[in-house]
Amino acid sequence: MRLVSYGAMGSERAGILVDDAIIDLPVSDMRLFLEQPDWRRQLDRIFAARSSAKAIERKSVRLGAPVPVPRKLLIAGANTKSHLAAAGPVLKDVAPPRQPMILAKATSSLCGPFDDVIHPRETRKLDYELELGVVIGKRCRRIGEAEVKDHLAGYMVVNEMSARDIQLAEHEANPFYRVHFIGKSYDTFCPTGPALVTLDEVQWGKPLRMRTEVNGQVRQDSDTSDLYFGIEKLVSYCSQAMTLFPGDIIVTGSPAGVAFFMRPPGFLKPGDRVRCEIEGVGVIENTVHAEG
Repeated sequence: MRLVSYGAMGSERAGILVDDAIIDLPVSDMRLFLEQPDWRRQLDRIFAARSSAKAIERKSVRLGAPVPVPRKLLIAGANTKSHLAAAGPVLKDVAPPRQPMILAKATSSLCGPFDDVIHPRETRKLDYELELGVVIGKRCRRIGEAEVKDHLAGYMVVNEMSARDIQLAEHEANPFYRVHFIGKSYDTFCPTGPALVTLDEVQWGKPLRMRTEVNGQVRQDSDTSDLYFGIEKLVSYCSQAMTLFPGDIIVTGSPAGVAFFMRPPGFLKPGDRVRCEIEGVGVIENTVHAEG
């Protein structure tokens, strides 16, 4: 099934997307729904009764981030082979990772799949990164890789954006100093959606094609087999350090083609339109606007 959040930003409700209609779920927030131990059975029951349920026309409402207020928004940095290959000529001496590099974004950076992205006045180097996001569906701690699938709710398309000149403000003078969190956490720097796609909708383990276009120009074109560390490894690895709760989001890694490693760089500017697609999961599309 495809689960959505809909309505004005900050007051979204949770629903099931069925064709071109949304069936309301009996909670105001997707995370609260996923926290219910029997949420899967509830979905089946609501879906079975869909013919008698009140439906909302999809086109009549805004879609928000499928999980608007997760407890955690974790990022797997530099987690694709092609991304590191592209980084080599720019950053020099980039070695393959021996363990996942887990970063974080502020959850307030989340926005909807078709919302505008705000170009902050502080940056001249706004970048995009198409990534597959996985959402936790069951509380877990110290789980093995074989247990991960049973603890997931599903997938989302994520555009994990960064202000590179903020993120790497002093990197050349001081390689130790990187401001990843701030550079990745501006409001609207994490468009997600268009829905939370439950695992039964996508074949487990199948490489999913990923494609990004900026103003119609293809920038990224790869698939999820490019990941250094797959979903099972990433979720298990994070769970060794912290409890993962329903609704938590782990963003798994972006392929080659980001603006930072293009020559010349292809950073986003106001008016640009970014389209991100993952096979079987969906499409998100966002227009960049200058901060007012």
